[in-house]
Amino acid sequence: MTITTKEVFTGGELTLSRKVTHGKSKRSQSAPVFTSRMEKREYYNEHIFHIRHVLDIKGILSDIRDHWDTYVSQVHQWIQKSSLKKLVVTGIFTIVLGFLGTSANAAFIQEYTYQVKSGDSIEAIAAEHGVTAQEILEANGLTAIDGKKILLPKVENKMVNATALNVRSNPSTESSILGTYKKGDMVKVSFVENGWAGILIKGRVCFVNADYLSSVPSQTTDTAESQIMYVTADSLRVRAAASTTSAVVGSLKLNDSVMVKSTVNGWAQVSFHGQTGFVSAAYLTKKEQAASTTNASEYVVKGGDTFTKIAKALGVPASAIQELNPAVDPSKLSIGQKVKVPVAAEADTYRLQVKAYISGVEPHGTFRFITADGKTNCAKALGNMINELFNRQGGHATLTLEGKRGQTMTLVDLQ
Repeated sequence: MTITTKEVFTGGELTLSRKVTHGKSKRSQSAPVFTSRMEKREYYNEHIFHIRHVLDIKGILSDIRDHWDTYVSQVHQWIQKSSLKKLVVTGIFTIVLGFLGTSANAAFIQEYTYQVKSGDSIEAIAAEHGVTAQEILEANGLTAIDGKKILLPKVENKMVNATALNVRSNPSTESSILGTYKKGDMVKVSFVENGWAGILIKGRVCFVNADYLSSVPSQTTDTAESQIMYVTADSLRVRAAASTTSAVVGSLKLNDSVMVKSTVNGWAQVSFHGQTGFVSAAYLTKKEQAASTTNASEYVVKGGDTFTKIAKALGVPASAIQELNPAVDPSKLSIGQKVKVPVAAEADTYRLQVKAYISGVEPHGTFRFITADGKTNCAKALGNMINELFNRQGGHATLTLEGKRGQTMTLVDLQ
């Protein structure tokens, strides 16, 4: 097929070329003469947005690549005038992602337009669409996305329902295996063709067997209103999306407060430096241990002590120690120095439920488990719980743990 780039845009709208040749006979086809706007609209609804079905895909892609700057510029101008989230097929992301498939029905990556909002992060947008920030900039001919309408690849989140699902370089069981997904993992599907799902992974088109993917279950929201919660882990990763494979955009520390907008399927949507982020809800608590100026005791500083280390040992917030010692510089603590510390309330017992992989169990009951964020933790079990842990070792389980802040948690239920 041959396609004239100058004719891709007519009257400011994305159109088919006025002269298109394809197939073995190389016959010419001319666009019809329209008698009304309605007739023209119906024609282009049928043809423009099904451009993937033309025969000579590689001919079109080659022309786009040869006239890249002009083509991207024209598409950018058209996008700024188009309605939001309008599905288009320009071939731009097909070129950017380096996907020049041989199947006409799968060769073009479907796209849509998106209006960038205040506070949007290009890294978060890229992670949500399975591409890189640089690829978004290149596809749109931009150096920054602030306030712009941008072209993005259209993807649909699907869940892996097989114990293990191979990721392949091409849609064939004979192609090389690039990696493996586990049951419950999320993938970003761009298209499905002949039983293979084309997925986007950090700007690369890969393939998995579509039979082992299912729709994402309808999400049940555990919290409906924004509320302040507190971090219970020493370090908690903030991700761009609700997935352990999503990009890390920052981290929170023990006792940091955070505004939680909602909690869905174990992930808390939080406000992080003016942007939206996601953290594991298992490491958040509603309860804040308030410092009491009337219920305090003295602590003698030892070698290597910091306010954070002292707070963790005593099971109290580090901020509470700072509040009781406003004149003390925490970076200049000296051995033998006396500081005030709050007395932890006996009733400050916490309970949390977390889905984890049981990696190791000791005969005396101490066991290790790995949470969804990849962090290894330790807890202890008693009585029959120890035998049950041995039976479940090497597998996943839902753990209910209880204990005081700063102390080893105890297993109280196992599912």
